[in-house]
Amino acid sequence: FFTLSWAWIKINQSQILSGITVALAQVPEAVSFSFVAGVDPIVGLQSAWIMGIITSLFGGRPGMVAGATGAVAVVLPSLVEKHGVGYMFYAIMLAGILQMLFGFARLGVLVRMIPHPVMVGFCNGLGIVIGVAQFNIFKIRPEDDVDEDGRRLFEVGGAFAPFTNGWEWVDATMIGWMCFHIAIALFTYAFFPKITTAIPASLAAIIVTTILEWAFIRPIGYETNTVKDLQDVKGSLPVPVWFDTGNGYKDEMPPLNLETLGIIFPVAITAGAIGLLESLLTLELIDEMTNTKGNGNREAFGQGLGQFLSGAFGGMGGCTTIGQSMMNIHSGGFTRLSSSCAAIFMLIILLAAYPLINLIPVAGLAGVMFVVTYFTIEWESAAVLFGSMLPSSLRLRFGYETKVKRSDVFVMLVVVGVTLALDLAIAVGVGIIVSCLVFAWDAGTNLTMSRAASADNESVVYTVAGPIFFGSIKPLLDLFPNPRLEPKNVTVLFDQAEIHDWSGMMAIKRLHERFESNGATVKFQKLNVSSRRLMHKSKDLWEGVNVFINEDVDVENDPLVEQDHRTNTHL
Repeated sequence: FFTLSWAWIKINQSQILSGITVALAQVPEAVSFSFVAGVDPIVGLQSAWIMGIITSLFGGRPGMVAGATGAVAVVLPSLVEKHGVGYMFYAIMLAGILQMLFGFARLGVLVRMIPHPVMVGFCNGLGIVIGVAQFNIFKIRPEDDVDEDGRRLFEVGGAFAPFTNGWEWVDATMIGWMCFHIAIALFTYAFFPKITTAIPASLAAIIVTTILEWAFIRPIGYETNTVKDLQDVKGSLPVPVWFDTGNGYKDEMPPLNLETLGIIFPVAITAGAIGLLESLLTLELIDEMTNTKGNGNREAFGQGLGQFLSGAFGGMGGCTTIGQSMMNIHSGGFTRLSSSCAAIFMLIILLAAYPLINLIPVAGLAGVMFVVTYFTIEWESAAVLFGSMLPSSLRLRFGYETKVKRSDVFVMLVVVGVTLALDLAIAVGVGIIVSCLVFAWDAGTNLTMSRAASADNESVVYTVAGPIFFGSIKPLLDLFPNPRLEPKNVTVLFDQAEIHDWSGMMAIKRLHERFESNGATVKFQKLNVSSRRLMHKSKDLWEGVNVFINEDVDVENDPLVEQDHRTNTHL
């Protein structure tokens, strides 16, 4: 048995060590996010391992790490401050239920609506936020600070809080030694794999900086802040909040009634939506990095179950921790074992190993997170931005072929800007809206029309090509000349066009009324099958519009006819 166990450990060594590395990096962040939410650090630490183990086992993406996150923490301070931590637990449980319903409804496919420029802006904004957040290690947290450092949902410039929160900087000597730790961590990460790959470079960086702190820096009379300086890490196995007398949660729980539901529902909706958005985006990102396919619906269910149990056992919920997920992937952790080990080791830290964790210098952890920042940012987008801004003459002169549509670059910059100004989840939502508006505008200008009049000028045929929907109505109507000056026998052909919505159908009616009011007779012909079916279902609205005439439809060659409808149809 011992031999088999040792062989199993050797085989899965990289997964286990990667999980340990991630757990070590999660500790200071979980503590920090607890301060953001306005709760005790133990709440964030409990969330880290509960969310981690549940999403690792039931989530839809091996290697993804979940835990307490800033995205969820920022929506909690007001609720905790006004109503107490008991309401927060119920809000997190409700958020989990909503996320599970999202997964059951199989709505995870909605992530396909996120365009690539939004994904690139998401990565760039996230990388900047992660990097800037590390500068908090150079600040002195006020003793009476509870939630003032929390980034509110619509706080302008919250990403730069380390430079604007008004906290005092540590002394110059400590800043110098912290920078030394960061440099050593970066150096170790870059060159340690050349010595051995048995230990992940991230874990090696943490070990080396810890040894330097206690074997070199402190013996010569200097020191830097350690995890213990943020918060002394220790805890116990959680119990359901309704029975938890040790932490006093039992007395904090409000009655579960409609009044309580009305208080917690807005926070639950926000926390659940932001958590799902960040988790599904991270799933897509890791899918691209690993050339594998995750399951968005299963991930939504796993996140929801983790949220619910986190709230039930005294946690603050969370979602996928994007930085730690990137760290896990780059450390070689691509299976469920790695993320499970991270959660289990986090629990071991709380129960037994916390004296060792308290010794780690936070600057060493910051160095590892700077590596995550580097790998998170899409550096290629800088070349795309530069190439798209250059005029064509300069691009041809220097052979700089990295241009994409400037509207796509604009969307990417909007997502980055809104991330830094407001919030990552808000930025993605804004990016999707802007992308949809840009697409609708571009598609609406792709209409064309040709005109062919008879020799006697008694009849005229217009052939329309392109999508007919809400964004193309005005361009479509503007294509047609003044009907007073046109022949009175009009035929409009739509064999190269398609009607997509109610607005498109109304455009047909408006064209009919325009020609009829000027004494012309108009027929609309050669609608494809999907357009004809759309019009036919609402034919009572188009009474008098000559569009339902008998006409043979070549369903065999119409690409928009579904496979099961491929029979000769006479409409």
